[in-house]
Amino acid sequence: MRDDISTTFLDGGGQLGELIRNHDWESTPLGSPDTWPQSLRSALSICLQSSYPTAIYWGPELRLLYNDAWSPIPAERHPDALGRPGAEVWPDIWDVVGPQFRQVIETGEGFSTYDQMLPMVRNGVVQETYWNYSFTAIRGEDGEVAGIFNQGNETTEQVLARRQAEEDVERFGYLFEQAPGAVAILRGPKHVFEIVNPAYEVLIGRRDIVGKPVAEALPEVVSQGFVDLLDQVYRSGEPYRGHAMPVVLDREQGPEERNVDFVFQPVTDTAGKRYGVFVQATDVTDTIRAEGALRDSEERYHAIVNSIDQMIWSTRPDGYHDYYNDRWYEFTGVPHGTTDGEEWNGMFHPDDQERAWAVWRHSLETGEPYHIEYRLRHRSGQYRWVIGRAQCVRGPDGKIARWYGTCTDIHDLKVAEDARQLVLRELNHRVKNLFSIVAGMVSITARSTTTAAEMGDVLRGRLHALSTAHDLIRVGSSLRDAPSAAPLAALVSQIVKPHVADEDQVALDGPEMTVGEDASTGLALILHELATNAAKYGAFRDPEGTLAVRWHSDGETLTVAWEETCPGLEIRAPETVGFGSRLVASTVEGQLGGSIDQRWEESGVKIALRLPAGRIVAGSA
Repeated sequence: MRDDISTTFLDGGGQLGELIRNHDWESTPLGSPDTWPQSLRSALSICLQSSYPTAIYWGPELRLLYNDAWSPIPAERHPDALGRPGAEVWPDIWDVVGPQFRQVIETGEGFSTYDQMLPMVRNGVVQETYWNYSFTAIRGEDGEVAGIFNQGNETTEQVLARRQAEEDVERFGYLFEQAPGAVAILRGPKHVFEIVNPAYEVLIGRRDIVGKPVAEALPEVVSQGFVDLLDQVYRSGEPYRGHAMPVVLDREQGPEERNVDFVFQPVTDTAGKRYGVFVQATDVTDTIRAEGALRDSEERYHAIVNSIDQMIWSTRPDGYHDYYNDRWYEFTGVPHGTTDGEEWNGMFHPDDQERAWAVWRHSLETGEPYHIEYRLRHRSGQYRWVIGRAQCVRGPDGKIARWYGTCTDIHDLKVAEDARQLVLRELNHRVKNLFSIVAGMVSITARSTTTAAEMGDVLRGRLHALSTAHDLIRVGSSLRDAPSAAPLAALVSQIVKPHVADEDQVALDGPEMTVGEDASTGLALILHELATNAAKYGAFRDPEGTLAVRWHSDGETLTVAWEETCPGLEIRAPETVGFGSRLVASTVEGQLGGSIDQRWEESGVKIALRLPAGRIVAGSA
């Protein structure tokens, strides 16, 4: 069928070379290959030996020959496409390529196109395909165009990928445009602005920066270290995040410091090569300033509430305690947070807890103001009286939003009030005793004198002595006017003198010593009570009665012995303890820190006072 010498141009060519050699060309207008012109032979030889997709369209019908690299292009039309006219092989795209073939045949000039869309039928479905290809005229022996040399490759995937990328970029750009935060993409090691959104332009205060390196577009940020950070991110591939970082920008009004949250994120291409840096920034200047103002406001608030002497607290609408000022913790001495919630009730005196909780619960249920006095545990471990007050704050809907309350320490006032009551009772007692003493003095004086004038003189003297003694035991604020110190013997003598008809009834025995300022009035008060009781019930009630007062000190304890002898009286211990006795006991034990021992015998009363010398005797350590 072939001449081995004349058809060597068909040697090789892989599968297509084999198909061409075995094809029945004699049944086609091309005829036997050994009759093919040299121009066709040369072109086909090049085609078969090429590794690039290559085809030859020959003759008036543009019959098709191609190599192995081109065979995937016709897909299911291969191998039937071999030797057939181009219009029959490509009826689906001939309206596109047909005119291109005619142009080359008519002009003899080559034609090339890139990403040419050809609506090609594949697997029975018209598909949008894209191609890069060229048509080159092959001139026959007569110089006329006898065929077309075709090379090309499909670019459908690249075109669609590029289109998708463009769509992604468009969407990305749209998202950039709409993004509330400042966004930019920097390209390459020089950090050239490739994309910026309006928010970024607003942040930096300028436009027309696309295509410029950061160092050129924003020269003021170079010295602030931001370009160094970009270099670090680009080199290392590690992102960098900044929080509320200050940056000075040259804006239209001049240099202005702003605070920004930002991220520098490295960007890589599809091959994994570092492409640039993605920048996202949020201007938080107003937030930082607002937070600063809020902190200042909170600091002022805390300074105010902590400068007030009162304890201040607040609760949620349900009464859950969630705030106390420093005064609360200073007063109670408890760790912060340990009295939150309902734990505050445990700070009250056990006898006050149920009452305080009931009043608080009533306020929570009704919204009525909270007001109560209770005893609160102090850091010393003692309970002190306080006044608790609270008012609710309502929201726009009328519902309780919070409760704000205070605790005020009134313990000293409470004690002072009790003391005033004690003073009033004492004054009342003193007045009664004074009248009894005066009555006794009158009676004693009347028995011991014979004339009214003599009685008047004696009575005036005794009343003067009584006045002198009372100067030592004044109560209330007048105690400040009492002598700062007094000899113990003189103190006993002045206190006892107004109650006796005859000075021989009293015997004093003890070393010289001076009673100190703090103890003089207390001791005078005790001696006055004992002398008053002696005048009303004991030794001074009878002219035969006697009193012996003896004292001595061992350096630590001052012992004062008060012994009454009543020969004409029947002495018995009192069935009840009167105010005077309670006053004596409280003064000895509470004020002077000592003890008292009392014994009632048939012959009289024996009382022993044991007092700490350091608190009684002036000059003692």
